Amino acid sequence: MSIEVRNLKKSFGKTVVCDNLNLDIPAGELVALLGPSGSGKTSLLRIIAGLEVPDSGTVLFHGEDATNTDVRERQVGFVFQHYALFGHMTIFENVAFGLRVRPKATRPSDAAIKAKVTDLLKLVQLDWIADRYPHQLSGGQRQRIALARALAVEPKVLLLDEPFGALDAKVRKELRRWLRRLHDEMHVTSVFVTHDQEEAMEVADRIVVMNQGRIEQDGPPDEVYDHPATPFVLQFLGDVNLFHGRFGRSGADTASEEVSYVRPHELQILGTAEDGTLAVTLSQALTVGPNTRLEFKRDDDGSYVDVELPRSEYQGLRERLQLATGSKVHLRPRRVQRFASDELPDPAAMI
Repeated sequence: MSIEVRNLKKSFGKTVVCDNLNLDIPAGELVALLGPSGSGKTSLLRIIAGLEVPDSGTVLFHGEDATNTDVRERQVGFVFQHYALFGHMTIFENVAFGLRVRPKATRPSDAAIKAKVTDLLKLVQLDWIADRYPHQLSGGQRQRIALARALAVEPKVLLLDEPFGALDAKVRKELRRWLRRLHDEMHVTSVFVTHDQEEAMEVADRIVVMNQGRIEQDGPPDEVYDHPATPFVLQFLGDVNLFHGRFGRSGADTASEEVSYVRPHELQILGTAEDGTLAVTLSQALTVGPNTRLEFKRDDDGSYVDVELPRSEYQGLRERLQLATGSKVHLRPRRVQRFASDELPDPAAMI
């Protein structure tokens, strides 16, 4: 089922959370609403679900106006961050709940419910814990059960609000890959909210970057990352070095009104000065797993620049350039992205 949002506005008091939003989500797509806290992503999700009413604008499901349709009639499955499982029910009954509370005319038989729940528990690879209770499960298992429960009613649209936010990093990584595989099997139109850039890049077909109630950019993950439409998108999607003025032709030209952005992995370390390089001094190096992050201090203004490179490449530089704390080297950008200085985002909006 496709979703269309047209001229959507929503405010809580003086705080605008949806500022004339327009968005198209084709049927079968997995879309991430990405942004910092307060950007409006959860409000948009809840309006699509029917849990919030917009001040104005429309929400269409498959071309039909669903703005004033009751949440129970929208055929939407909703997965919350904290699972919202019923503690007094077994895992089987939690998944069966949405089917058992249907009106008698549309309620499946007990045999049909048993078959449906069993199939879903197998789908989420947890059929062996059907008789347990939520408190006996790990966080990752409980989230998979919450997803199975949402799928039990055969929703046309699946909505997930920070579904992995309460889990540790390792479990999050495993579950988001599992969600991607599950979506590829079922092709249910899905929208999930996250503030985790890596999560959105890894899971979604398309990313909608939101900021202060507005959509900054909408597109495939690679497009949004490689061709950010605004400085906000560039800075929110990963680390970046900011240089006031042009950088890359003759060092940093601070007379320019442009602002240059270079991601840490797009800076090359050289032993000698060349055209377009920046003189720096190594202040510290930190190796974490396969990558090394270097912090350099600019010789001209004393500000800091981050460089990230594979650990093996760093070890090669240490030998070739005798690179160590206090070493003076030069940085050359492999790629520079530029915006006008008046486009700089409010730092508070990045939180």
